[in-house]
Amino acid sequence: MDDGDIRISNAEREQALSALAEHHAAGRLDADEYEDRRGRATDAVVRREITELFTDLPEPHPQLGASVTAPAPSPSAPQTTVPPATTRSKLARTLVSLSPFIALAAFFLTRQWLAFLLVPIIAILVKTFDD
Repeated sequence: MDDGDIRISNAEREQALSALAEHHAAGRLDADEYEDRRGRATDAVVRREITELFTDLPEPHPQLGASVTAPAPSPSAPQTTVPPATTRSKLARTLVSLSPFIALAAFFLTRQWLAFLLVPIIAILVKTFDD
């Protein structure tokens, strides 16, 4: 069996996410590429899927196969937390994205300009309940 076929643990996955966040903070990954790699790291099952994410990046890399504990933040790197992409947060982002259209529909139905206040209200409610 190849080492790349060995399943990874949650701690190794978190270590990869932390390393990707450091590369993003350093400007090596733009927002789109960071989100793509973060999603792939979250979905990764075996070592090969994680190592492929770091082939074009310098250190830090996740230490796969060692006895892994929670990733220790490096002293020079900014403290970045990477929340897991959950169905609830995806739904929240979708709702916030659709809020201008919801407000526009409410305006046409009611003919009241106050309907546009739905945009910030939805954003505030989503932020409150998503935390």
